[in-house]
This record gives sequence, C-alpha cells and structure tokens, in this order.
Amino acid sequence: MTTPTTMPGPWVAALQILAETWQFFARHYPVVFACGALASAQRFLSVSGTADWAGGIGGEAFTAATRLAFGAWAAVVLLRGTEWSDAGARWSAWVTRSWPTILATMAALALFLVVFKLIPDALAGRVGGIDRETWLAWELAIKNVTVIPFTMLWMTVLLGVRPLGQVG
Repeated sequence: MTTPTTMPGPWVAALQILAETWQFFARHYPVVFACGALASAQRFLSVSGTADWAGGIGGEAFTAATRLAFGAWAAVVLLRGTEWSDAGARWSAWVTRSWPTILATMAALALFLVVFKLIPDALAGRVGGIDRETWLAWELAIKNVTVIPFTMLWMTVLLGVRPLGQVG
C-alpha cells in the first residue's frame, strides 16, 4: 500500500505510467492518428517503392518533421501548467529517487520490442504470399499510427510529466 510518504514499487509505478500514457493516447487519438497517418503514407510509399521521391531526403525530412511536430504538441499538452522555475532540480530529484521505475519502464519497453517487432518479423518470413517489401510497408504503416506515437508519449510521460507535473 502506498502512503503519502512511501512510493509504489518500481513495477507498479511503471505500470501506472503506462496506464496514464494509454489514457492520454486514447483521449487524443485523432491527433495521434493524423500525425501518424502522414508518416505512414510517406513510409508506405517509400518502402513499397510506389513513389521514389518518398524514399529520398525530402520524404525522410517530412517524416522527421511530422514526428517532431507531434512530439512538440505532446509536450505542450502534457506539460501545460508546469511550473518551470525549479524544473531542473525537481527533475534531478525525481530521477535520483525513481531510477528503479525508469529501469522497470525500460524493461517493459524491451519486452514490447520483442512482442511488437522481433516476433512479427520472425513470423513474417513464414507467411506465404507476402514479399518483404510489402510486409515492411504495412508494418510501418500500422506502427506509425500505434506503436511509434505511443512510445513517444510513453517516454514523454516517464521523463517529463512524472518528474515535473501530472498528465493533462
């Protein structure tokens, strides 16, 4: 049981962060989807070979700009109302106090990597009738509106919101 003077265990805290992130992700999914769909379109065209321009510097810059814009939007919304005067000290104190939670969260992220990347990639080679380029195009199209923005939000909540404020 957690009291005002005790902290939850690192796995409980990591799961709380994951739950907070999921709630924010679901509540703001139209924005998540819009930004992810732009990146998905570029990646799908690039990997599938449908449009040569999409795989060049312009296409990659477009995806990077889209992700940076999404990250900036998320930070503004998530950190709205944050008192910045002593943010550095609060962040340092939280990281020093909560390093087990950070490690537990990174372990969960590694587990998700296995589940959502390594296993599907291994299974893709066993699915008949799908060439690698098509598989990659669909994989990236789906991940750009799900896993990638969720992970960006998750890390923002872990390293920004938890040390400095509450989920908005």
